Amino acid sequence: MLSDCSLPQGADVIPAPGHAAIGLPSLRLAQRPKPIGDPVVVRLHVERFIRSRVVRRALALGIIALSGWALLPYVTYRIAPSAFVNAELMRVTAPFAGQLSPDLPRKGEYFQQSRVVPMVGARSPDRRHLMDLDQQLAMSTKRAELARRQLEEIAGLDRKLGERSEDYRLGMVARLNHEIGETEVEKGGCLAEARQRNDVAGRMERLVKLGISSQIRSGEAQASQEATATRCQMADERLQRLKTELGAAEKGIYLRGDANDVPYSQQQRERLVLRRQELETDLLQNSSRATQLAAEIAEERTRLDRLDHYDLSLPAAHVVWSVAASPGSMVTEGQSVFDFADCERRFIVVELPERDFEKIKAGDAATVRLIGSREWKTGQIRQVRGSAAYGDDRLLAARVPRPDPGNITVEISLPPNETSADHNGSCDIGRLAEVRFERSADGLLRLVSSKLKWLTARLELDHSSL
Repeated sequence: MLSDCSLPQGADVIPAPGHAAIGLPSLRLAQRPKPIGDPVVVRLHVERFIRSRVVRRALALGIIALSGWALLPYVTYRIAPSAFVNAELMRVTAPFAGQLSPDLPRKGEYFQQSRVVPMVGARSPDRRHLMDLDQQLAMSTKRAELARRQLEEIAGLDRKLGERSEDYRLGMVARLNHEIGETEVEKGGCLAEARQRNDVAGRMERLVKLGISSQIRSGEAQASQEATATRCQMADERLQRLKTELGAAEKGIYLRGDANDVPYSQQQRERLVLRRQELETDLLQNSSRATQLAAEIAEERTRLDRLDHYDLSLPAAHVVWSVAASPGSMVTEGQSVFDFADCERRFIVVELPERDFEKIKAGDAATVRLIGSREWKTGQIRQVRGSAAYGDDRLLAARVPRPDPGNITVEISLPPNETSADHNGSCDIGRLAEVRFERSADGLLRLVSSKLKWLTARLELDHSSL
């Protein structure tokens, strides 16, 4: 029965105790060396290695180390549950109604350097203001020319009136000289007559004394003498008056009773002076207005030349985020055409619990890594906003959701380095990111202490339940 017992092929045959005692033939089978690559032998060695105490301890220590390595960032850093890349937009609108250029940049195109491209061309520019300015300039020029001609006419008339006034003055002076001469002659005759009358009166008085002539004839001679003396005195006074008038006439002032102080020609010259002043004022105003209108017309022509076509200066380090109008289409004034995203001033939007508000300060550093990338970058916190604050009214490339109650929104500026916008056409805007805020040493100790207290309490609870 024992000889017929089947053994596994290749198994070691070990004689059962007592085989030789009972007189049975010894089962000494030859122990053949097994090959090294035998699967059974390999399996036995692997099982023996796995079940060894050293391997089990090493595996346990490895699992503990891996768990510690995985939990270490959550202990030493404050990790945000959600974060994404965002950037501000610069919107470009049509400056006037016209047709867009067919060579405008397309969506996703990145500009490493600034350049100028034609944007829009005017179809029918509004020239009404220019025509109005041209008309005003023509009117001002004509008024200035009219005032200039009137001033020339007034100057000619003034010369004629001046000559007439001078002729009148010379005529009056000559006339007065003649009258003075006549008066002097009349005065001389009167004086001669007065001497004769005086002689006759003396003779008559002697004849009366001699009784040759009557008293009446003597009185008549005396009266004739006094009348002649009076006429001589009047001639002298008239001579003095004429000399006074002559002196005034030589100065251009006329003292005759039937004349004004100056002649009519001089009065007309004075009125022309007032009119000339008015015309000079009008000429100055119209000349100044014409100069101003000429400058405005030149500026308006320059503006119309600019409005005939508008060239857009594309900013450097920007990407075309959206295109609101197709190239070559018609646009109206103020219509949105482009939205450019600023790739140099990107920032990370992070949500954190409200309890971390006092621990996050503007200006602190934060470590950022984009999901899918292995490069860690250091950013700077620039703004912290609570959940009750008003929504952000800036024009942003990615929509910023309103934070949930109990959360705060933190913005972290990314360092201005090279971007891969020329490869993906988005400057990584909208891409998720991992953000870590470094904990302070005292905060880390408090966290470890609280975790140890919690673990100790759980162990005591488990021990008491057992």
